[in-house]
Amino acid sequence: MSADTPGLLLVHGDEAHLVDRTVAGWRAAASADVEVIDAPARLEPLIASLVDMPLFAADRHVLVRDLAQLSGARKGNTGVDGLVRALAMRSSSTHVCFAVRATVPPTNPILAAIQAQGGQVVHHQAMRAGDRRQWLEAELRSRGIRLPAGGADLLLRSSGGDLSAMARELDKVAAHGERITADQLQQLLAGTEQLQLYNVLDLLAGPRPAAGAALLVDLIAEGRSPQYLLSILAGQLRDLLMTHAVLLRGQRSAGAVASALRIPSWRAERVLRSAQAIPAALAMAWMRELQRIDAGLKSGEVDDVAALQRWGLAAAQALLERRTRRSA
Repeated sequence: MSADTPGLLLVHGDEAHLVDRTVAGWRAAASADVEVIDAPARLEPLIASLVDMPLFAADRHVLVRDLAQLSGARKGNTGVDGLVRALAMRSSSTHVCFAVRATVPPTNPILAAIQAQGGQVVHHQAMRAGDRRQWLEAELRSRGIRLPAGGADLLLRSSGGDLSAMARELDKVAAHGERITADQLQQLLAGTEQLQLYNVLDLLAGPRPAAGAALLVDLIAEGRSPQYLLSILAGQLRDLLMTHAVLLRGQRSAGAVASALRIPSWRAERVLRSAQAIPAALAMAWMRELQRIDAGLKSGEVDDVAALQRWGLAAAQALLERRTRRSA
């Protein structure tokens, strides 16, 4: 067994950026090419990868992302017993990493099997607002970046507290080279307005849906055009519904979504993540409500600010109620 990577590893949690970063470290330490299995609809290929011996390499590395039997998706109990048996039969030369951008319940039988076999479990739980600031400050120290006064607040506000968004903005700051001024930072982050708008749906689909509703309220208070906000949200929901159509065809990878929607891979990963949290029926209901608001705006019969605020709060409440029913 290679000392570089554990034989069994489960990385899960509600902070997608931290999950992805841990997985990237595991992949970098792999001593051979990594076989990636994305959200498998059938378990047979995965089970075969677990029990087969490597033919031409000393070790095999298998990365399994967003497995329904771990993420809690519908029909997620199918094949669990067979997968647990396959884990017990796994060759000592096969290294397996399960990655799930959601918190796996401690009673999950696959998590229990990984622990029983001496595997490692890494959990990245949802951060509070203060934790996000601490994370940003730690990133600044590790990268050797000094922001001007108020720069951290600006970065937190422009990114909506999303770790991935902040990391990308820090990449820009680092590429800037010399120490950045407040005006230069403001100009650099000016291009993140679109990203901030896209964060509304991402946050609604995340571990704290209320954060999405709060960001929408903040954007309206900052003077963003309600009509522009409405068009951005409608476009995201259209992508979400198209992604559900791709999933229904059995194509579950980010590459398949990127090809079908003709969008960059990073956007495909985000919309695929949202699709796992927001069912198609709920997305359609949200779209119909946005259409009703749009018609009311054009006829002058609807208060645009109040209507969008109510839409965000109702969307967050619907997701919270759905999660409560599923956990019960």
